Amino acid sequence: MDLTDYLQAGTTSVSDALFAHFAETALTHQEFVVYLFLTQWTQHHRETPDLAVLAKATKLRPQEVFTVIQNLITKQAIQLVSQKDSSGRTVDHYDVTPLLAQVLTPVNQTTVTATETVGQAVFSQIEVEFGRPLSPIEQQTIHDWLTVDHYAPEMIQLALREAVLNRVYSLRYMDRILIDWEKRHLTTPAAVQEEKTRHLGL
Repeated sequence: MDLTDYLQAGTTSVSDALFAHFAETALTHQEFVVYLFLTQWTQHHRETPDLAVLAKATKLRPQEVFTVIQNLITKQAIQLVSQKDSSGRTVDHYDVTPLLAQVLTPVNQTTVTATETVGQAVFSQIEVEFGRPLSPIEQQTIHDWLTVDHYAPEMIQLALREAVLNRVYSLRYMDRILIDWEKRHLTTPAAVQEEKTRHLGL
């Protein structure tokens, strides 16, 4: 590669804070490598990368990349964001700034680990019941339930049970259940059961 090729290849900006504080993060080496490639991608593209392309670049299998991205979302290192482009088309892309926010604003590691463990358990249970891996958008939805809507994990698990009993394997269906419970101020499984009992007149 000569100087012209080098200049035409372009550059990617990565904060030194990520390298200085990598040991303090919850990321594995594999997750950090994929994170760096996602950082490079987001600086040159507006949409999410194709898994096959990312897998080839990182020397991983597509399923491995899928799992790593799920872990990055669970560990709040990245976030899947949907936006409208100039033509009104919805475009998904990864926001890689959450990890940088973490290393610049250290939090209690015990709390982070506990949150990750709970989130991973919810992800795994839903995948088992649905009988398939969750898509990145579905992963982000569950992550938002836990961190934005602050739904208790046991309420998400109860909504999952309702969905399975009705044979509706859809996060949208679960979301409607959770919103309905929230509107009725049913914040615990016991409250939900009590409301069901009252409704049946038992």
